[in-house]
Amino acid sequence: MKPILAFDSACTGASIALLVNGKTHARTLEQSQQAASLVPAIDGLLKEHGVTYTDLGCIVSTVGPGSFTGARIGLAALHGFVLVNPTPIKLVSTLEAMAWQVAQSANPPTNFYIALRAGKGEVYAQAFTLRAGIPQPTADIFLAPETKTDWDAPCYGNVAENRIDGPDAGLLCSIADQLPLRTLAEAVPLYIRAPDAIAPAPLAWLA
Repeated sequence: MKPILAFDSACTGASIALLVNGKTHARTLEQSQQAASLVPAIDGLLKEHGVTYTDLGCIVSTVGPGSFTGARIGLAALHGFVLVNPTPIKLVSTLEAMAWQVAQSANPPTNFYIALRAGKGEVYAQAFTLRAGIPQPTADIFLAPETKTDWDAPCYGNVAENRIDGPDAGLLCSIADQLPLRTLAEAVPLYIRAPDAIAPAPLAWLA
């Protein structure tokens, strides 16, 4: 099997992993280091294990939601890798990636929620059900108050009693064969909430 590279930078810090020769090698980065260090860290991980970008069988990346800046950093890196070398890609939302962590845990519930801090006192949330061990979303991602406690099924995430801080790139490597291939045109950030940034008005002399 060809090596698999996976990474997430949409949540706190970045999770990077390389599956090669049946072994998974992982690294993490602090959130403040993502912009400057994500690509060098990936490059270093591949070199450390004698893997080139042309050796990769696929690249798995999250698309958000989460940190607007973090999601863009990860997807910009993905676009750069694939534009230089047309490696197959697989994409997954941060919530679905975390749902896979629940599915791979001991005695997972059949139905559950993933909740990820979204700022402004809210969480990104999504309901999942397990079918043959595979997490399937039962509704679209929605925003809910961070103080919500009346979930009708167990809730997992970085604001839940069942804590999961963010996606695990090592696990993404291991489930890559269960994810569909996607096109680079589909590798765009999943925001849910519109960014706060407002485009400036055109200069008067340009009007």
